[in-house]
Amino acid sequence: MKKFHRILVGLDLSPQSRNALREAARLAAFDESTLIAYHVIEQELADAIGQSLKLDGAGVIAHIGKSVEHFITDSGVDVANLKCEIAVGHAFVELLKACEVHEIDLLVLGSRGSQHGPGSIGTIAAKCIRKAPLDVLVVKEDITGPHQHIIACVDLSETSAKALQLARRIAEQDGAALDCLYIDQSALALAADYGGYLPALPSGGVSNAALWQKELDTFVEPLLRNSSIERRRNIVMERMSIREAIMEHTNETKATLVTLGTRGKTDLRSLIMGTTAEKIVQHAPCSILAVKPDGFEYHAA
Repeated sequence: MKKFHRILVGLDLSPQSRNALREAARLAAFDESTLIAYHVIEQELADAIGQSLKLDGAGVIAHIGKSVEHFITDSGVDVANLKCEIAVGHAFVELLKACEVHEIDLLVLGSRGSQHGPGSIGTIAAKCIRKAPLDVLVVKEDITGPHQHIIACVDLSETSAKALQLARRIAEQDGAALDCLYIDQSALALAADYGGYLPALPSGGVSNAALWQKELDTFVEPLLRNSSIERRRNIVMERMSIREAIMEHTNETKATLVTLGTRGKTDLRSLIMGTTAEKIVQHAPCSILAVKPDGFEYHAA
């Protein structure tokens, strides 16, 4: 089972990043991982602080570092292997540099939902979901404590297998229920979405749900073999919209975490593509763990 060896949590000192820090600390404590709390200050703001307080670059870093340390202390996290680092520059660029330098397994960010409208996320979190070459966990502002119900989105790809393995790891840690969810974008689902206004489908048009259920069960079995998860289900839903199906099931189960791959199988319509993953994060009422495929690369300018 996959373990997190090095986790980096981005802190912007907002309530959302406080929740992200707490979630990162929980994950790190379970695997005894190294946890790096990372704060990036924009150059313009660093210059303004330096001029106001008559500090040089090192003095500004030390000054900001004290605020970050107070923030961490007030968050109540207790991680033996916690490190704190401050950088000056563009947040996205500096976060990616730090992840590369420290060989980070997981990047954890707050959603910044309360400052970007209900259910939406900040630009840095959205950009990391699209472009960061590692798995990214976006923590919603009202998600705290162990997860009770987790959804793993599956499209039978290698990336969704990775997403399921991470869902298993967290579900076993928290004692959570786990749903493995496959979305079948069938012709029947299309007809249903159009409310009967499409021409009649050929008589041979039947539901593929039973076929996909068998495929899903076969795909999941080796990935969850010998798992300690007591409550788990393999579910096939017929829908045209992947995002709407995931939202529907999330709301129905009150799941607090969804794991999904940001790239899926190229020969199926039921892809979990990068843009779809971002849309799901934008609208999901829960935290999202976006899993990157092997070999995914992006180099910050």
